Amino acid sequence: MRWRLVDKAVSFTPWEDIAIIKAGSLEEYSLLERWGESGLAPASLLLESCVQAARWLVETSSSFSLTCDLQEVGFWHAMEGLRPGERYWAFLHVVERDDESLALALRQKRLLPGHGVPEPDFRRDADGMFSVSLTHLPARYLPCDRKGLWQEIRHE
Repeated sequence: MRWRLVDKAVSFTPWEDIAIIKAGSLEEYSLLERWGESGLAPASLLLESCVQAARWLVETSSSFSLTCDLQEVGFWHAMEGLRPGERYWAFLHVVERDDESLALALRQKRLLPGHGVPEPDFRRDADGMFSVSLTHLPARYLPCDRKGLWQEIRHE
């Protein structure tokens, strides 16, 4: 089973924002089968995809010297999980930054087959807010491996 929480990074501005797309895998659609909910990737996986997007934002912005961990979920309006053939779009925007953490606002949307990627709109309330704590990337991952994965999801 291969867990890929971010399939594609569609836009990126260092230390400001990142937009990602996540497509549910066949394994993810069957996670809830034992509880009678087949054909649905869980909503909690979508939040984890947002945390992974924040990780990509931090790693690439810091030239692969920092990474991050979820610190706190302020709020999150959970979408129903993904159904087969659907993709998830998330746009994260940094609203506060210091030497030890980031606070991010989130916009999210289900992408139906044949529909393009939307423009983020923060004129209305965000769909979620969460914060991450910053830590040194080499203590966790090999920077060269992370750079290679980033190139893969950016299609560079």
